[in-house]
Amino acid sequence: MCGIFGLIGKEQVSPRLIAGAARLQNRGHRSTKVFTFDGKFFYNHGGLAPATLLFMDYDPRQLHGTSGITHTRYVTAGKTSEEFLWRNIQPVFSDRPGMATCNNGDLINVYSQTQSLKDKGFSFQTEVDAKVIQNTLIDGLMREKAYLHAKRPQLWIKHLWKAVEQVMTECIGAYSVLCLMENGLLAFRDSHGIRPLCMARRLDAEGKTIEVGFSSESSVFNYFGDYHDVRDVAPGEAVWVDREWLNPVAQTILPEREAFCFFEYVYFARPDSTMKEQRVEMARAELGAVLAEECRDLAPEIDVVCGLPGTSISAGQTFAHILQKQYLNAIIKVDNRRSFQETSDEKRRKAIDDKFIFIRDFIEGKRIAIIDDSNVRGTTAKKIVRRLFDLGATAVHMLYFSPPIIGPCFYGIDTPDETKLIAFGKDLEEIRAEMGCTTVRYISHKGLYRGLGVPEGELCTACITRNYPTDTSELIARAEGRRQERKASDS
Repeated sequence: MCGIFGLIGKEQVSPRLIAGAARLQNRGHRSTKVFTFDGKFFYNHGGLAPATLLFMDYDPRQLHGTSGITHTRYVTAGKTSEEFLWRNIQPVFSDRPGMATCNNGDLINVYSQTQSLKDKGFSFQTEVDAKVIQNTLIDGLMREKAYLHAKRPQLWIKHLWKAVEQVMTECIGAYSVLCLMENGLLAFRDSHGIRPLCMARRLDAEGKTIEVGFSSESSVFNYFGDYHDVRDVAPGEAVWVDREWLNPVAQTILPEREAFCFFEYVYFARPDSTMKEQRVEMARAELGAVLAEECRDLAPEIDVVCGLPGTSISAGQTFAHILQKQYLNAIIKVDNRRSFQETSDEKRRKAIDDKFIFIRDFIEGKRIAIIDDSNVRGTTAKKIVRRLFDLGATAVHMLYFSPPIIGPCFYGIDTPDETKLIAFGKDLEEIRAEMGCTTVRYISHKGLYRGLGVPEGELCTACITRNYPTDTSELIARAEGRRQERKASDS
């Protein structure tokens, strides 16, 4: 899971790209990079740091250009040593043709597609899927001889769509992609629309377009406050913006059944983002309401309710309101890092120790219900349960507004090893015993769909149903490869 943001317009884009990257740190903070283009040259600046630190003393005027893209990385593939983290920073670049590319998501068939491209003469100095997507696109552009028509927009677009179709046909998995080229900016989503991508326009006083933007989340456009016509890029849709005309041209290339990741609503997305016309924070609050209805039998056993910060506060408040229980901020978040995104169990445990403080007066002698978004590995839950009992809680009920995570995600969330999932192969009592809590409950599948207000058929629920929206022939091989990468890196 990563964040991508791109702009093309009539003004220098680097200040907004940097600010936008900072707004997408919730999606990844391991590395950040910005690429811009000024009509002649590409410029870039990046490093192994979140945007707020990387650009703290940086003069954005050094990144010349009226078009550019940026990427914030959450590591889901590749080795995690510093050498490889540097090597795998996105956007990736190709000088022939000039193209910077970034991606949010993971490919399923990365190994076979990489080998196919190597057989055609393409080289790889990085492990990230963005390079596979970029080389596949370049292969398609060369096959179509598209660059012969780069200055003839109608012919260029015709051949560009063919090249994008090749990507969507050959690259299986989840991807939302931005490609910064010399003649414009390209954006597209995979055929199932598993990962989010939206677009918007900025207008001048006369209502003419002066900038077109693309972002993983609409929260970025909300932050600036001067973008209009915000909409999702549809599954299998590609959008091209020519640097001369700034007139977005969209084409649905290869759509299939939509399978948008439900975990975006539950955990990853910022609360003020809108996805599939559903405000994320409103969805979380409604999930809390549904969870309360499903846990009414527990009400006599609860004194205090606390939503675990920061994704679960609205859900916790709604839960407490419906069951007429006192809501207290018994746990307060003091570090905005997301422990789920750390690259090893040891680092996750350390991050948990650093990011929460507990208010004893709200805990001691109380039967407390903790409302949380999800329970993936159980690392956070176990430490919180232990801490609450140490502070005098008489009962701890761990209640989740997503169903048990029982299958690996291969589409951009770092859970390739199902044996590390706390719910894998266990019933509720076994999960409860491992966590050490009084009660553990999860929202039902029907409750999840009702709370989100999105039809089941439009969501990817692979991690809770083990029904995957794409071909899975390379899933097992890739999972084993990633396990070995992590084992070698952590040793």
